[in-house]
This record gives sequence, C-alpha cells and structure tokens, in this order.
Amino acid sequence: MLSLRSLRILAAVTGAVFVAAVLAVLWRNDATVSVPDNVLAFPGLEQQIPDIARIEMSWNTDGAVEQASVIREDGIWRIAEQNGYPADTGKVRGFVLSLAELQLVEAKTADPARYDRLGVSDVADAGSKATRVRLLGRDGGALVDALIGSDRTSGTGGSMLYMRQSAEARSWLAQGQVDDVHRIASWTDEAVIDIGVDRLQEIHLTGPSGEVLEVRRTGDGKTPFELMNMPEDRQFATFYTLNEITDGLAKLKFEDVRSMDGMTFEPSLGNAIYQTRGGLTVIVDLAEVPNNAGIMETWTHFSINVAADASEDAKSFAAANTERLARWAYRLSDSRLQRLRHSMESATKPATEG
Repeated sequence: MLSLRSLRILAAVTGAVFVAAVLAVLWRNDATVSVPDNVLAFPGLEQQIPDIARIEMSWNTDGAVEQASVIREDGIWRIAEQNGYPADTGKVRGFVLSLAELQLVEAKTADPARYDRLGVSDVADAGSKATRVRLLGRDGGALVDALIGSDRTSGTGGSMLYMRQSAEARSWLAQGQVDDVHRIASWTDEAVIDIGVDRLQEIHLTGPSGEVLEVRRTGDGKTPFELMNMPEDRQFATFYTLNEITDGLAKLKFEDVRSMDGMTFEPSLGNAIYQTRGGLTVIVDLAEVPNNAGIMETWTHFSINVAADASEDAKSFAAANTERLARWAYRLSDSRLQRLRHSMESATKPATEG
C-alpha cells in the first residue's frame, strides 16, 4: 500500500505531466518558429507578373468593407472604381514586386482570437486592420490571396509586417514592406497638368458674376505680370496673391478623379483661361456635384486648344495631354481650386492710405 508521502509525490508528478501536456498543446497551436533565410511568402510571384489580370484590395472602414480594383485591359492598367482611369504601370509593378519580395521570418499565432493583435483578422470582422490582397490570373484564379497586417520594425531597423494567407490559420512575421493601397494616389500619377509661370502670357479668371480678373505678362523682369484692371483704390491682398494666380496650373495634382458622365459644367460658375507664350490655351470649367454625404463639391474639367502657329513644344504638350484631360473630371484641393477662382474681391484689398 502506498504511503501518504508516496501519494503526494505521485500527485505532484501527475500534475506536472498534465501541465507539460497542456503547454505542449498550446505551443503547437501558437508556435513561434524560425524559418530558413530567403523563404519567400509568395514563391514564383515575380515570374507570374505577366499573367496577372486583376488586383483587388479590400479593407474594413467603420464596419463596412471597401474595395479597390486595378484591372489590365489591352496592356493598360486601369482603376475599376474610377471608371477605368489609367493607373501608373510603374506603381502597379512596384506594388506586386513588394509582395513578391516578402520573406517569411517567423511563424506566429494560428488562434483567430489573437489575430487582431497582429492586424490579420478577416476584413469582414468588425475592427479589422488588415488589407486583403488578391492577385487574379487571366483565368480568374487567385495567384495571391493574403491578409496584410500591422507593420513592425526589426531590431536592425528594417521593415517588417505581419501577414496571413486568407485560407490558412497560421499567421507570419515577414520581412519587407507593402505600400499603402487605400488611396487612388497609390495607383496613379496624381498630376493633372503642369504649366509653369515662365510659359504663361495671359490669364482670365471669370467669376459667377461675370467679372473678369485679367493678368497679363508685361515684361520679363522680377515682376513680369500685372493685374490689368485693378482699381486705383485697391492693392493685392497679400504679397503672394499674384504668384498664386500665375501658379494656378503649375504642378497641379488632383485629390479625386471621375468620369464626366452625369456632370454639368455650368458657365454660371465661371471659368479660368490660361494662354501660353507658345500658342496653347487651357480652359478650366467648373461643376458642382453632391458627394455621398450630400455635400456639394466643385469639380474641374480641362480642355486644350492649340493655335495654328503654335510652337512645337505647345503642339507636343497638347498631343500628350488633350485626350486624357478631355475624358475626366478632377477634384482639387481647396487651396489649389482657390487659385483658379480668384476674383477682384479675393485677390485685392483697399489700398493703404499714404
């Protein structure tokens, strides 16, 4: 018969074995396992780039799943949600290569209850911070279907992130970085037009009242432009106002872009006309359209005319930009829009006495 002391020892051993068994199970379910160097998250993806026909991204915003898609049509990448606006081929390729270069570092949790800590929860889950990325081939099959999670910095300062294959429970820590893809600017060149002040000859800004603000080049010195119809009792509102007007088309970028379908560009909203020294005329028309929240937004449309005796540079510029600008409407930042809508009231103030 076992003594009381022996029973206590046996109970202690049994308990230790039980705890060890539980820990072993937990370890198997949530192991942190290092993997050999240079193991790619998506082997062979770089070689599959020519076969990619569609890229889909989805994410959760305030409980709703949003999506952006880039599709290849006749060799041209286009943004589906923006009515087929051309995407930048270099940015699309760069995004795919950033996926192709991801290298697995450690296996992480396979417990769905812990996904949120790494940002790899399904995008349909409330509060998910993941971005689901799907690369589809020409036959519609998925070449990549993964959840890109939170960023992390390695001990040496390198970029890392958490990720999980959508169909797998195991998550991973990977070395590399994937660009933000939630904005249209991630996929296209935001440039609308770029005509610097050195190319301009005249500017006519017409307001809703029909009043015209006319700025004209009168020389080539430090102050080559003048406001032609400024009243004697007025002066520029600020030191920079004239520069704002003449820089209206310089390095102009959009915040959003859409098809012109359903838009009406009203003459009653005014317009802006820029004439260059080389015989190019750019006309900016305006439309007001409610957004999803019912708030009116101002959109712009750019058209280009070329004089018969225009310079070769002007003709080349028109050839490169006319067709694109004719098809699309652009929403600009408030500050850039204001440069196109200056009036005598906004551009000037009462002259200082004395």
